[in-house]
Formats: sequence, C-alpha cells, structure tokens
Amino acid sequence: MTTTGDRRTGYDVTSVPPETVLAALRAAVPPSPTAGVVWWIYAGQGPGLPHLVAGLRGDRGALVWRENGSLHLPTDGAGSAPADYFSLQGGHFPQPAGSDVPAELVLRAVQEFAETRVRPECVAWKVS
Repeated sequence: MTTTGDRRTGYDVTSVPPETVLAALRAAVPPSPTAGVVWWIYAGQGPGLPHLVAGLRGDRGALVWRENGSLHLPTDGAGSAPADYFSLQGGHFPQPAGSDVPAELVLRAVQEFAETRVRPECVAWKVS
C-alpha cells in the first residue's frame, strides 16, 4: 500500500475501518471529467493476496477482482475500451474494458469487502 500523507492508493481493510475507506473514496476528486481515481483494497498484507480494484469517476466507476493471477470483471460491466483512471499521486492505471459499473455498486462492493474480507457477492463476476 502506498501513501503520500493522507493520499492513499490502497487500503488494508484489516487495519482500517470500512467507514474510513468509504469516506476517502467519496472525498476524492477525479483529475478530469472523463477520468477517475483508483484504489487497491486488500484484506491483509503480503504478496499475492486477492484484492479489489475500485475506481470512481462521477456517477460511474470501475470494479476488478484479482485473485491467483486471474482477473474477474462484473458480468454486467460496460465499456468497450479501457477507461482512464489515476492514483491520487497521478499514476495512470487504465481499467479494463467491461469494468465500468454504477458508482453506487463500487461503494457497495468496497463496503462488503471491508466487512467480509472476501470477494463481494453484491457483484456477479466473470473471469476475463
């Protein structure tokens, strides 16, 4: 997890309350109207842990689940091309085509993952 002051690019939900994670996501300002902000959400620390990649840009966002080298996208995800997302430090991390979902679902998935520490079931996933 990288941090610059309070500008985190990731959260370990075993050490940060879900409310803190959700508040940070809601407070972030996207770099432009067409780009979003992205975070990596983990349940623990160490190499190879499954994790949720969550991005927000206005009323839309991106969700990606990474586990054992596999990429899982929402079954109902939209977008025919990668979407521009940036870390709060300015690093460019495009999210894959098919990862676009309503922002409300992104926040619900992050909250569920923070509470259960397993892949969110509020999202139907497909291996990409």
